[in-house]
Amino acid sequence: MTHAERILKAAALKPTDRTPFALLSSGTWCIVSRGSNLLDALSLPAGTVANWFYEGYTAADSDISWGGSGYNNIVVEALGGKVKWRKSGTPDVTETLFKSAADADVYDHAVISKSSKIQKLYEFTRSLVEKEDGNRLVGGGSWGPFTLAGLLLGADTLMKSIYRDRAAVEKTLSFTTELYLTYIQGYIDAGAKVILMAEPSASGDMISRKHFNEVVMPYIKAASRRLADKGVIIILHICGNVSDRLDLIAESGVHIMSLDYKVDLTLARDAFAGKIAFSGNLNPVSVVQSGAREEIVRETIAGIEKVGEGHSYIVMPGCDIPPSTPLENLKLISETVRAYKF
Repeated sequence: MTHAERILKAAALKPTDRTPFALLSSGTWCIVSRGSNLLDALSLPAGTVANWFYEGYTAADSDISWGGSGYNNIVVEALGGKVKWRKSGTPDVTETLFKSAADADVYDHAVISKSSKIQKLYEFTRSLVEKEDGNRLVGGGSWGPFTLAGLLLGADTLMKSIYRDRAAVEKTLSFTTELYLTYIQGYIDAGAKVILMAEPSASGDMISRKHFNEVVMPYIKAASRRLADKGVIIILHICGNVSDRLDLIAESGVHIMSLDYKVDLTLARDAFAGKIAFSGNLNPVSVVQSGAREEIVRETIAGIEKVGEGHSYIVMPGCDIPPSTPLENLKLISETVRAYKF
């Protein structure tokens, strides 16, 4: 079974030859491991950077490779926002772009397609798809509508508006849903077959189940419906503890739910059984980056055994891995997964 076949079957809730293993995003890790950074990589030939990605995901034995990961805030910059490009790591948004929700009528989401940086990300993806030649599915991703709304309007303003001005929240989210879909379409056009919707601001650590259901879910569902006929696998990732909303996520329309280490895999197994696949939840810092060999092996096996046989589960770090993560640790996870027999 190829890497691509393994992920396709898992997403379709069908049996696989073994438990899949994949990295979540991790493009920054691929680039930094070559002694470069995201901003400098954007000035290099697409084939050069795509080769870094290809070699990184191949060396880690990931069942998914990613062509445009780690650049989520580039959408805000392309829209006219200010970001700070860090020497190592991902760029940060330094100030909010919207003064109020009314700015959703001022800015045009289509303008991001004119960004030379974004076009280069699509070129990375297209080149990586050619290199993979069907062996691995290639992914692309972005912040989802709710997290994008917090970046444009300000997270505090967004959260307060949930109580004070729901119409402003909905206006902003309508805009960011179109922004997300516009950005993602470029990856799909470049050949990406896995699409990441990252919603860290929708964590149970930040927003209640009630407001998640009322405010966040309608836009996740809307984006999922719009992507449904494009032949892609949708992965939803939410950082933090989402244990109290797993049943809602199971009805979101996504194919795979990526879980943080704070969520017990047995709860996820029971909530998602027969509905969607799920992945996670190795701690990306204390285990994947810094764990001793014995701990990495123990935690990898513990996750597989918590889920048990016959479930569509993908071993994966509980978030994007730190850029300094040793390749040896990733190889160890993959080797452990390959060797495990129920």
